[in-house]
Amino acid sequence: MHHKKIIVYIFLALCMFSVFLFIVPSGSRIDPGLKNSQKLLKDYMKSNHINGVMLVSGKDGKPIVIQNNETSSKNDIVNANQLFPTASLQKIMTGTAIYNLQQKGQLNWNTPLSKYYPQVSGSSDITIHELMNHTSGLINNARPSEPLKNQEEQIAYMLKYMQNDHLHTWDYQDVDYELLAAIISKESGISYNDYIQKNFAKQLKLRQIKDYSEVKQNEVPQPMSSNVDWHKVVVTTSSDFGAGNLFISPNDYWKFVYNKVLKDPKMINEYAQQARRQAVAYYGGVYFKGDVIRAEGSIPGYNSCFVANYKTKEMIMLFSNNINYLTLKKASDYLLHHYMGEGFGL
Repeated sequence: MHHKKIIVYIFLALCMFSVFLFIVPSGSRIDPGLKNSQKLLKDYMKSNHINGVMLVSGKDGKPIVIQNNETSSKNDIVNANQLFPTASLQKIMTGTAIYNLQQKGQLNWNTPLSKYYPQVSGSSDITIHELMNHTSGLINNARPSEPLKNQEEQIAYMLKYMQNDHLHTWDYQDVDYELLAAIISKESGISYNDYIQKNFAKQLKLRQIKDYSEVKQNEVPQPMSSNVDWHKVVVTTSSDFGAGNLFISPNDYWKFVYNKVLKDPKMINEYAQQARRQAVAYYGGVYFKGDVIRAEGSIPGYNSCFVANYKTKEMIMLFSNNINYLTLKKASDYLLHHYMGEGFGL
């Protein structure tokens, strides 16, 4: 009888382990290289009526483009080689530029904001580190009525409407990265946009990346929301200096993240270490969960996201012009769970 019980217990244990294998995600659930998996992703876009493109890892780090059109209007179709507003996906570009300056010894994580902008209230108690992880206490949700014309106007507007709650707790604010963009300009001696062009665009041969002031309406897929016009898009992007002022094609954004982020283990590992010390695991423009980074970008009429495993370099991106932010978050969580095999919630 004793031996029979042992056999039963072993059998039950094996059954439970088998169930565990099916329930708990292990690594990547969707292999983008398989045609069936690409069909699953397109079916997801179709069933959720997402007009846009997904980019998923293919051979040699190059993306496979999956497109779904919910419109017959050519002006509304999202193409992988067409300009698209970066929104907050630009923050990782700004964060990477700050890291480059840090590596050259031009600043460090503890450099105070007062070195650059002593006129900001409490700037001596705010560090680069706190700007990078949104714990500066600074707030600025103002929007101009007309587009800001250049970097000088962008910085002046930012400083005019900035407030400080002096709490130094997590608060996702674009102003943190607007200040980082201004610091990049001061330290490099050139404009923020010129720094991006010189150090990223030229090196990586990014052909489709422009400042909002250079973009013509017909170069961008039009927002499918009836209450979003081009004026609103330009006003929004003009006031998101360093945090959404650039337009870039999905393919070129892929090139940037793959080559400047995923292929730089020193930077991303340091960011991961910094993020683990925070109440919210965020640093340099991205959220961290295990070996996965993710980010979302959202402005009126346009939503985008990416998730990537910085160890395996597997990545997936979504760009859409017809969904709202809640649908974007749902899609981002779906990709995190089914593509990366990670649980929900960061």
